[in-house]
Amino acid sequence: MADLIPLALLFVVVLFASAVNTVAGAGSLLVLPALIFSGLDASSANATNRVGILVQTSAALLTYHRAGQKVGARELRLTLATMCGGAIGSFLATLLTSDEVRIAILFAMTLILVLSLLPKKKVARLPGGKRELPEPTPLMYFGFFAIGIYGGFLQAGVGILAMLFLLHVFSVDAVVSNVVKSAATLGLTIIALVVFAARGEDIDPSRGAVLAAASILGGLFGARVAMRVSEHVVRGIIVVAVFASLVKLVGDSLMWSLPAW
Repeated sequence: MADLIPLALLFVVVLFASAVNTVAGAGSLLVLPALIFSGLDASSANATNRVGILVQTSAALLTYHRAGQKVGARELRLTLATMCGGAIGSFLATLLTSDEVRIAILFAMTLILVLSLLPKKKVARLPGGKRELPEPTPLMYFGFFAIGIYGGFLQAGVGILAMLFLLHVFSVDAVVSNVVKSAATLGLTIIALVVFAARGEDIDPSRGAVLAAASILGGLFGARVAMRVSEHVVRGIIVVAVFASLVKLVGDSLMWSLPAW
């Protein structure tokens, strides 16, 4: 029974985090500490977390597809660019020390918070209010390749980066941005799991199963929410999620720096 309590708490955290991840991002910054609390070390938690992301994004894409927001050739090309970067990032994650990873996380989340607060450019609607991704440009391909490197290295916040990149740089509709983000995240997660497995990283099966079950429910719910809420609400969720994640990371870093008594 004692072993079931951390897993039950993990399920609740992942259920909430996967819904947040689907709508905006940063849910992994809630899941990673929960995995560690349940008994995993940081490296295993980083690898096992990808199981939930894999299921969550699959469920979200299924919901988008049923709502008429399908993944086309343009989205697939951006996903391929993300996967190429993800292979590099996940390999780097197996090389760096935990201190180097913590520094990278703090820097990345600070940057994401600043970007989240930038004023949103007005989105140019297509005739008839049609929602679709514009033809990807070289800058868009490079951006998703770079996002893939970060996402392969550390999943936390990758959805926010993709959303902000599309919303701010290209003024892409929020729902379309969510579809692209989900497709790209699914692709890089598959690559990351392959690299982690090949490099001998420990992926815990029992916790992975908990993540999978909770992520299905959270991903389906989050995608439905993302289809209905306004872009202002999505941007608000992004800012709150990033700020909360950054506060937690700074607090954790201060705790790590305190001497043992």
